[in-house]
Amino acid sequence: MIKVIDLVMSLRYALGDMQGTNVSDYELIPLINQAVTMLYGHLSQRYVHATIKRVEGLSIDPDAEEDSGSLKEYELPGGFMRIHQAIGEFEGCGRKRVLVPSSTSPPVEGSYRIIGTTFYAPKGIYSLEYYYTPNRAYSLEDVIDAQESMSTWIEQLAVALHRKNYDLANVLCSQCEAVMSGREVSHFENTTPTQVLGGRI
Repeated sequence: MIKVIDLVMSLRYALGDMQGTNVSDYELIPLINQAVTMLYGHLSQRYVHATIKRVEGLSIDPDAEEDSGSLKEYELPGGFMRIHQAIGEFEGCGRKRVLVPSSTSPPVEGSYRIIGTTFYAPKGIYSLEYYYTPNRAYSLEDVIDAQESMSTWIEQLAVALHRKNYDLANVLCSQCEAVMSGREVSHFENTTPTQVLGGRI
């Protein structure tokens, strides 16, 4: 979680306006929202895992009674952008399966369907991984539902947007993508080109 007030203070320092004489706090908050939306939109298009959330243990039963504890369908969260992976466990199957999207209604076992912001699936227990955009900020007391490591990128991007330097904003998004996606790659010690390619010295 990132505090909006911390982002605003950093932006003031970067813009040389610590006293708030040129830009008000409430002019900076929309810039922060714009930076967050732009950054997360870019990263989710590139399938960077830093923009993924996970929901587990969704018990869905389209025929469920109101007080059964199961959902007829699942209403996706407000920041939902797209599914990364849906996994289901069905009665009698005994194992988990990765689901595929379907256009049939109702979806058959092993598939799911999304209409608007509603997730439909056959009876089973589900876990969802999905790309999201953090909540919008409206005041200095708000927090942005993002990793702390994103704070610096959001600040730099907001400054670039304030200065209307859209080329720099795009470069910053690409740099953030390279850094964040690099965390997902395994690194092996003492690996040389000879070892990777299977050659001989």
